Amino acid sequence: MNLQGLLDELRGNLLRDSSTLKNGPPDHYWSDSSLVLYINEAQRRFARRALCLRDSTTPSVTQIKLVPGQAVYRADPSVLRVTSARHQDTESDMVRITHLTQFTAFNSATDSWDYATRMQTGCPQHFATDESLELDDEHQVRILFDPVPNDEQQGKIIHLRVIRLPLDNLMLDNLSVEPEVHSDWQLDMLEWAAWRALRNWDVDAEAREKAAQHRNRFDEAIAECLKEVQQKKMFQPVTWRFGGNGYTYTR
Repeated sequence: MNLQGLLDELRGNLLRDSSTLKNGPPDHYWSDSSLVLYINEAQRRFARRALCLRDSTTPSVTQIKLVPGQAVYRADPSVLRVTSARHQDTESDMVRITHLTQFTAFNSATDSWDYATRMQTGCPQHFATDESLELDDEHQVRILFDPVPNDEQQGKIIHLRVIRLPLDNLMLDNLSVEPEVHSDWQLDMLEWAAWRALRNWDVDAEAREKAAQHRNRFDEAIAECLKEVQQKKMFQPVTWRFGGNGYTYTR
């Protein structure tokens, strides 16, 4: 459904926004610009909570160019999670590690973890996304590669699979554009826009109850979509390394 269809559905069927159903002057109606704002918010919120936008093909989002001596890179601002990474010169995915496995090593003699900062350089074989559990000021996920790229890695590409937000906002001057959220969930996505519209308007008790119903249906749809998405393979399997460093790489 394109933006025009979404606007018509939101205004006509969800909000019943017409002069025959409401009293009051024209300034009591929601403008198209306000409804588009709410639809954009609804799409971003649906994508963030349901983790339903997966991407492995958009170069600006899924490709990172290596720089010698640089271990940490910022992902595109739209990226919520990195599900896998692969160096351009290999056919297999890189192994996901954590801060623990990056900066400590398992000591089999003492059955404990020892601090062991790694300073190796070369072709990255591992990646981690938990170096900063809080997003930086620009709200970008940061990715660490190990080993640190050496001079031979200049300009090499790391290909990512990511879960992300919509890349562009829906705009009133382009009513033919379609949202990125799949058509199966677009009507449910509008439930948030309807809730937002009613919440931002001075409504009576009956209308507030209707607004709550829209919010509840949106939350139900999120749970349904998330369950459907989680049934699909989205993450690399956890890998166990046997031998001296008998630790588990975690997601």
